[in-house]
Amino acid sequence: MPERLRETFLQLHDPLCEAALLKAQQAGLAFAGEVSQLVHVVKKDTKSLGPIQAVGVHGQTILHRPELGISLQLNAPAVIAEQTGLVVVCDFRTADLAAQGQGAPLVPLFHQAIAQGEESGELAVLNLGGIANLTLLTRERGAHAGTRIRGFDTGPANMLMDLWAKENGRGRFDKDGELARAGKANQGFVDLLMQHPFFAKAPPKSTGRDDFNARWLGQQLQAFQAPLSVADVQASLLAFSCQSIAKAIPSGTQKLFLCGGGAKNPSFVQGLQHALGQDGRRDPCEVQTTDKLGWAVEEVEAAAFAWLAYLRMNDRPGNCPEVTGALGPRCLGSITGPAQPWKTPSQG
Repeated sequence: MPERLRETFLQLHDPLCEAALLKAQQAGLAFAGEVSQLVHVVKKDTKSLGPIQAVGVHGQTILHRPELGISLQLNAPAVIAEQTGLVVVCDFRTADLAAQGQGAPLVPLFHQAIAQGEESGELAVLNLGGIANLTLLTRERGAHAGTRIRGFDTGPANMLMDLWAKENGRGRFDKDGELARAGKANQGFVDLLMQHPFFAKAPPKSTGRDDFNARWLGQQLQAFQAPLSVADVQASLLAFSCQSIAKAIPSGTQKLFLCGGGAKNPSFVQGLQHALGQDGRRDPCEVQTTDKLGWAVEEVEAAAFAWLAYLRMNDRPGNCPEVTGALGPRCLGSITGPAQPWKTPSQG
């Protein structure tokens, strides 16, 4: 081992690393508990489905730096396999990153699958989680009949609003956008936020808390200088999310399907519709939720990773190189388990 690498490893023996690994173990136990409950429900209510093949567990992202080829999710697949007796598929992003991709977003192929019954020439699926990720689907006819898929992260969805609500004693998130509704967006502050270099990048691109976080928000508030109330900041963050998303959606898009937690926030949905209306579009864009496609908004992301686990178990690629920028299709995910007692040769 090169000496410099050896020294780096020794320096990593730190209480923070220990704490992170302990959190991963705790997360694994929590995930295992949820999976066990789900298995019970599936076995009880859907006996015709047969045995569960595997469970896909993404884990909690604590670092996403695609420009360095790394993305880290805290997880404990062996713990989950041990607790549930199931095969666990995890670590979905690293194969795409190793192939020079962004490792995100990974859901566009699933979005295509759930929207395949729609006939619109231009439609989009937008996941409003912490970050907003967009899938663009273009129906092409004639000699090149098929569906063209594009996708990328547009920037923050709920991430900064959740952070601001929590910092100001409103709980983990701004329920129904009540705090944002109590304030007034300051367009000057929104314009300042829109100067973040991420928005000038061309796809493929992805982002996360490494770019948009409390430190960055504090710097922007300090740079703006003009006084803003707590509610005005929240209203501005909502307008920031809506305007950055609207600018990323092509003007010819006919239908936009929303999923994720933000789709249940009426202030967010109304703000997005307003931003789309103000963006100089020739034709209106119909905004609705994925419930219209038969998928509840809170289920789409989880179902997507179950689907990716299915693809991995069947040795089928799960990434979309046109989206992530990877060198080509790759099977995504590592397989762990199931946990079984060891048998010696004499035991058969």
